[in-house]
Amino acid sequence: MFFVIGLLIPLSLGNYFGFELIKEIGTQFLSGLMLGIVFFVLTLVLYYLHLEYQIDDRRKRVENILADFLLMVSSNLRSGMTPFAAFRNSSREEFGPLAEEIKVITAKSMGIESFASALKELSKKIDSRILAESVSFFSESIKSGGKLADLLEATAEDVTKTQEMKKEMLSGTKMYVMFVLFVIIVATPLLMSISVQFLNMLGSIQAESNLESEIDIGFMSSEFLITPGFMQNMALVLFFGNAILSSLFIGVLVERKARLGIKYSPIIFIASTVLFFVFKTIVSGILSVT
Repeated sequence: MFFVIGLLIPLSLGNYFGFELIKEIGTQFLSGLMLGIVFFVLTLVLYYLHLEYQIDDRRKRVENILADFLLMVSSNLRSGMTPFAAFRNSSREEFGPLAEEIKVITAKSMGIESFASALKELSKKIDSRILAESVSFFSESIKSGGKLADLLEATAEDVTKTQEMKKEMLSGTKMYVMFVLFVIIVATPLLMSISVQFLNMLGSIQAESNLESEIDIGFMSSEFLITPGFMQNMALVLFFGNAILSSLFIGVLVERKARLGIKYSPIIFIASTVLFFVFKTIVSGILSVT
């Protein structure tokens, strides 16, 4: 659908807006084909990222309540329940995705599959390494026998310590994230706004010098190849590239996956662009007064 929309935009709106480059039918079709491919690829990328964010959200929700779930199963085992009954009775609605998947595997274990084999499918539905290791360890313990309640309590304690270590590591990387955001959102727009205003001043000085005197004054007598408009357009391109790269870097630091940081790129790009025009206005006002 988005491919067709991109294909029809130049064909239907090109002549209406008076675009000189796409008035011919062949050029219109070629432009529409390229725009349709861009729309198609962009839609696939956005849909893929949407699925990645959903998978990551399920993982976070499960890991946050996994320790409580294991302790509840351990309590049910100590009360005399079988492992199957302990798992089924520990499935509460507040456990979210974990409760939903437990209902599925308990239903399967009552039919065609054993409880131990059905437990292995739990780690396939939720992409969590901690959950996969806990389930695999518990499944093997059911087959070999042992004190399952003590095992679950020790596993819950390890999960809690792991979550605390992740939080400490995340707090330790906040300084790096703040430094990157300061450079991208504040420092870069400020420097680019000064560069644009510097080119404006040179252009004004050159124009005044050409009007007052015809004497050669060195480099000021030649025309500048870099104009303020070109510098401003390059600044916007730079902000877009910085937003993508910095969001990938933040994704590695915060989410442990670069692609999960793409969601920060629109915010970073908008913030840096807005501050660029704000700094440009401020610098222009200061230099005009001086």
